Amino acid sequence: LRTVSKNAITSLKAAALHSQWNFQNKVHLLEAEYFSFNGNHEEANASYAAAITSARSSKFVHEQGLACECAGFHHKKVGDRGIAWDFFNQAKQCYAEWGSQMKVGIMARQLESCQIFV
Repeated sequence: LRTVSKNAITSLKAAALHSQWNFQNKVHLLEAEYFSFNGNHEEANASYAAAITSARSSKFVHEQGLACECAGFHHKKVGDRGIAWDFFNQAKQCYAEWGSQMKVGIMARQLESCQIFV
């Protein structure tokens, strides 16, 4: 799996050389997922942030939503439910802007699962 992931990242980096606007956010997102899978949380956090920023600047609201959603799952996995909630909420807003009510509903369920009751 690690070899496949590294190969995919290498291929996307090559594509980004020709169209950074179209591919850079995807490179950052795959790197973030790779770092998250391998337990490199600081690198994952930085790459998720870069993916979100890149997707936003390219006006890919659906890919911004995906990056926020993946960041939410990463933070949920490591026990940062408050941060996960923030990312799922951002993803929900992106998906609503994109017009995907199904993804909005999925994010609403993730938001409920991250509620911290005091």
